[in-house]
Amino acid sequence: MKLQALVNKTKVEIDLPGVSEEAYKAAAVRIDTALADHGIKNREVICKAFLELLKLCPAANASDLWHHIVYRLYCEIFPKHRNQDPKQSWVRASGEALETALELIYMPVLAPHKIQIQALVSREQKSVALAEMGLAKKVGDSKLDVVLRVDSGGLWQIFGGAHVKASLAERVSDDVPASRAMMEAGYFSPLWTLDVKSFPPPQGDLVNRGELGTPQEPSEKRKYVESHGDFDNCYTANARSTPSSAKTNSGKRIVSVSPATQPDQFALDVIEKAAEWKAKKSGPMTIVAPKK
Repeated sequence: MKLQALVNKTKVEIDLPGVSEEAYKAAAVRIDTALADHGIKNREVICKAFLELLKLCPAANASDLWHHIVYRLYCEIFPKHRNQDPKQSWVRASGEALETALELIYMPVLAPHKIQIQALVSREQKSVALAEMGLAKKVGDSKLDVVLRVDSGGLWQIFGGAHVKASLAERVSDDVPASRAMMEAGYFSPLWTLDVKSFPPPQGDLVNRGELGTPQEPSEKRKYVESHGDFDNCYTANARSTPSSAKTNSGKRIVSVSPATQPDQFALDVIEKAAEWKAKKSGPMTIVAPKK
């Protein structure tokens, strides 16, 4: 479909391949209905709208669904139901919404392998997970978004955790020390992103090209992975992001994923890393999987 948007007093037509008018209208209805119910948290509104769009538009660019549909509809409809600034509400709620979405997307494909994926929404959850990993004194308790556990002989072990960013403009450098500490301790520490970035008119055309650049002309964000190896790969759900070449200086890569089609490469790599962790039979353990 072609989405008509008014940005900076300029009418812009945004091409959204794989998105139907019916799906767009369904997303608008879902967001409107959910925001009208004040018992539903803002992050839940965003998360559920995104997940529904992934189901209705599996061939679409997941990053575009988030950036051009969920974000724009949320900000447009929000003032009708809730007395807050919509953009400030989005800033506060969207990060947790994406982390929760990852949990719900990957849980069904990981569960048969006795792997748990859990969004760490509260500071207490983050602190508990980092303490289990033996990293509480090395890493700030806000520097882990999603934790990964595997059932090894009836004992649930943390074997890694993902750093989740809708946009790489969200100071991904702040996550580097935590990621390095995790990798040094033997944990799987990937970066998962929608790599959202577009430029509005008059200079830009609103095409969501992301911030990773290319292997030939890498951005600083790409260098975190390919040159410095600050993360165990970067999994990007922006179809316009350019994946890494076969080899990189660090051995870590930019990998394209499609969350609407499972198992994607992130899920496959998580399964592989869990198996490697179990084979080592080492690492901090927790007897009971934490309740949400």
